[in-house]
Amino acid sequence: MKGRNGVGAYFQDLVAHLDHEVERAELVCPSLEDPHPCQGMSMPIPGDPTQRLFFPKMRELSALVWEMKPHVIVIPGPGIFSLGAYWIAGKLGIPVCVTFQTDYDRLVQLYWGPRLARLAGGLLNWLNRAMFRGSSAVATICDSMIADARAAGARHPQLVGTPLGAEFVNSEVTPLADEADSVLYVGRLAAEKNIEHFLALAEARPDCRFTVAGDGPLRGLVEQRQKDLPNLNFLGWCSRERVVAELDAHQVLVLPSAVEAFGTVALEALARERLVITTPVCGINQWPALARALTVAEADEPLADTLARLRAMTPEQRREQARAGREAALAMNDEAVNGWLQVLQGCARQGAFLPKPRRSPTLAVLRRLSTNQARPGL
Repeated sequence: MKGRNGVGAYFQDLVAHLDHEVERAELVCPSLEDPHPCQGMSMPIPGDPTQRLFFPKMRELSALVWEMKPHVIVIPGPGIFSLGAYWIAGKLGIPVCVTFQTDYDRLVQLYWGPRLARLAGGLLNWLNRAMFRGSSAVATICDSMIADARAAGARHPQLVGTPLGAEFVNSEVTPLADEADSVLYVGRLAAEKNIEHFLALAEARPDCRFTVAGDGPLRGLVEQRQKDLPNLNFLGWCSRERVVAELDAHQVLVLPSAVEAFGTVALEALARERLVITTPVCGINQWPALARALTVAEADEPLADTLARLRAMTPEQRREQARAGREAALAMNDEAVNGWLQVLQGCARQGAFLPKPRRSPTLAVLRRLSTNQARPGL
């Protein structure tokens, strides 16, 4: 969903950048605040009622694709919207680029029991393999997922970076304070994010100020701990503008995830010239220029010890690390846009070799509608 999870934010930022590079880039994405004309009914996702599974309005989606005639359709993995777009692309002979950004096996194991997780994971992997076989390109966001994509059936997966929203790049940054005593978490309050470890850190360091921004199935746990810990503040879900303000008001961002393909919020914090603590599983650690600006927790190291290591540095050392982080984040942003342009150009070239689509009644109606030849009321 737009603005509600990492994948939604990723494509929101990517399309904003592509708007300046291509003739037209259209984001078809469900949104709670600003519903897209192509989004239809929805239902809560099992295990996380704060997220919803949306069904597309296929007539509207087909009409949009037919009107736009895109050179490439990009789909982010095996969702209902993605499957609808994949089917339409096949009918019209439009090249498809599939992105592989989530470790589905790990996620379903966290939310469901062994039997259901095995069934759901198998279904998601089967859908991925099917879409990989019919796609012109597969793109992923860290080195480890290249191997996972190959194992799932992708022939030549390509590595692309992560873009940044303009809010994190264009406004002037606030200088880092001398003391690293204000700590922020931004993200979904869910099992894969290890929010319990962040709360344990707040309890272990009463001399520091801690803030949680986000929403999810573990919201009740955060609200309860806020009552017990005077140094913990809970903001709930925040707009992107508010996230920028909170990053600027804190000195350290902590990403304590147990499953994290990349960790966009860590990149956003680096762009705001902030110190960032990550866990070893975060995909952002696999980008060398970014990793040099991160403080990565050792395996099984309590976050309190990781924070102590960061606080043991001199203020100037911390400021130098933060400046290096901003430079690396801005470079990643440029590399991500250029990398995506290369992937999309490669896909578009393949479109010339695809078979012509078969004419179907639905597409024939859309064709007549697009040329104003339809009878009144059709």
